Amino acid sequence: MNTRRDWRELLVALEYRAIEFAFVALVVMNATNIFARYVLNRSIGSLFEVMVLLSVATYWLGIATAERSRSHLGMNFVTSKLSGVPRRVCEALRLLVIAGFLLAAAYSAAGVTWSQYRSGAVSGTLGMSLWPFTLFIPLGCLLMLLRVLLPEPVPTREVP
Repeated sequence: MNTRRDWRELLVALEYRAIEFAFVALVVMNATNIFARYVLNRSIGSLFEVMVLLSVATYWLGIATAERSRSHLGMNFVTSKLSGVPRRVCEALRLLVIAGFLLAAAYSAAGVTWSQYRSGAVSGTLGMSLWPFTLFIPLGCLLMLLRVLLPEPVPTREVP
């Protein structure tokens, strides 16, 4: 029994469930708002605010999940034609650019998150604290960076 592997599988399963829950919540909120707007002729404005904040969290967690399962969009039409040293140079350059972007985004978002936490910034309609949602940006960036730099073997099954 490999404890480290068990923990990794548990965290991956939790990651998938969190994304699934967030997507279901977004669909239900959107359907509710559409029903209210077109059938009842009343819009629920606060639902839109929650949907935007939840979408931010879902996006940044989702890109890290896509990287883990190698499901992200990518173009390898140049590197697939190369071999040997030129291919390794292109891959190293790609990793350097991705790592630089993710580190810059994580650093910037961590500063924004800290600023929102310290100032007590809240959303306009509901007055919810913004920092818990913004925290997903640096966490998602760092999780994706970890998965870019230390790729796992391609999973044998899609969803745990």
